[in-house]
Amino acid sequence: MTVEDIAVPAGAGLVTLATARARRAPDATPHRRIPSLYADPASWLVLEAVDALWAGCPDAVRAAPETTAMVLVSTYSTIDTMSAVARAVPGGRLSPLRFAGASAGGPVSLVCQVHGLRGPTLVITTAPEDGCPAALTMARHWLRTGAAGQVVVAVHDHDPPGGHEVRCVVVGAAPDPRPPGGAR
Repeated sequence: MTVEDIAVPAGAGLVTLATARARRAPDATPHRRIPSLYADPASWLVLEAVDALWAGCPDAVRAAPETTAMVLVSTYSTIDTMSAVARAVPGGRLSPLRFAGASAGGPVSLVCQVHGLRGPTLVITTAPEDGCPAALTMARHWLRTGAAGQVVVAVHDHDPPGGHEVRCVVVGAAPDPRPPGGAR
């Protein structure tokens, strides 16, 4: 299965500000931007996709990372690191860095650390087709309540023969078509 473009339904109260995607072959070594920092290969790929997304964002979005929220939908998440931790248990020597890298929230944490995002975050651990509607609903809620000025929604999927894929979108609140003070 591959991740399809994240479709923002018409009338959902959201507007797409930028989109991006990143892929990695199953045997490819992830690009580590911060050599001293351990993160799961999926985390590095999510960061790569958000790097591309951020580069394509309007200046006003990039200028406001403190009001940017993020939602990640991933069934696979950091299973590479989780599996490595499980394989290391019989040997009795486990690095605490591996535990931190195994957290399902690791990919979002890495993105927030690198890009300075300070809005709310959420990881939805389910299949993309099930998690995308919930992610967009959460984004709309954060935008409507003022918890965020824009929201990065990323979807990570893994297909063993095809590798990893991340697609992401930045959404903002759609302009209200009703005149100010109009009936709701």
